[in-house]
Amino acid sequence: MARTLLVTGFGSFPGVSANPSEAVIRRLAETPPQLPEGMRSAFAVLPVTWTMLEETLPELCERHAPAAVLHFGVASKRRMICVEARARNRASIDRPDASGQHRLDPMLDRNGPAARPSTLSSARLIAAIRASGVAARRSDDAGDYLCNATLWRSLIAGFPASFIHLPNADTPGGPDVADLERAARAAITAVAEGIGAKEGGLTR
Repeated sequence: MARTLLVTGFGSFPGVSANPSEAVIRRLAETPPQLPEGMRSAFAVLPVTWTMLEETLPELCERHAPAAVLHFGVASKRRMICVEARARNRASIDRPDASGQHRLDPMLDRNGPAARPSTLSSARLIAAIRASGVAARRSDDAGDYLCNATLWRSLIAGFPASFIHLPNADTPGGPDVADLERAARAAITAVAEGIGAKEGGLTR
């Protein structure tokens, strides 16, 4: 049975009417990357809601039993792709989600650590994206919204996981949707090739 790499993006939310990660995921789903033998990809667009963490994401993980999870989202104020090296134990109580709901607790886990490191190699992902011709850098701050929380939830579930923030596709001087898709394909391929690698290239 093929091992699955689960790849997700996000839909729209207050302040972002067109999420580039959704556009990228839909393009990838139409023409999936060619992965090594024994590997397959599964794609999903997640709703930007706090209930997604308890409903949609666990259901996807149960259905696919992924060997690794790679999340994509948008960081509108950033000008290049950012590979998140950690998820922080914090959550915004001020920003409504796509359903208009607010989170009540400013921490994701009252008994958890201050942060959890991503378990897919940030250096490997950055190198792959740069090799595709798109600028990328490491980030140690995934924010305090659903992007950060989604990475946190995947990490505590025990999956090798990382989160990649995309800039808006219309950022002046930045990558367009085709560039973002190319970068995402490179990142996906790098993760797939790293799974099961004897040198442990998949993880940090």
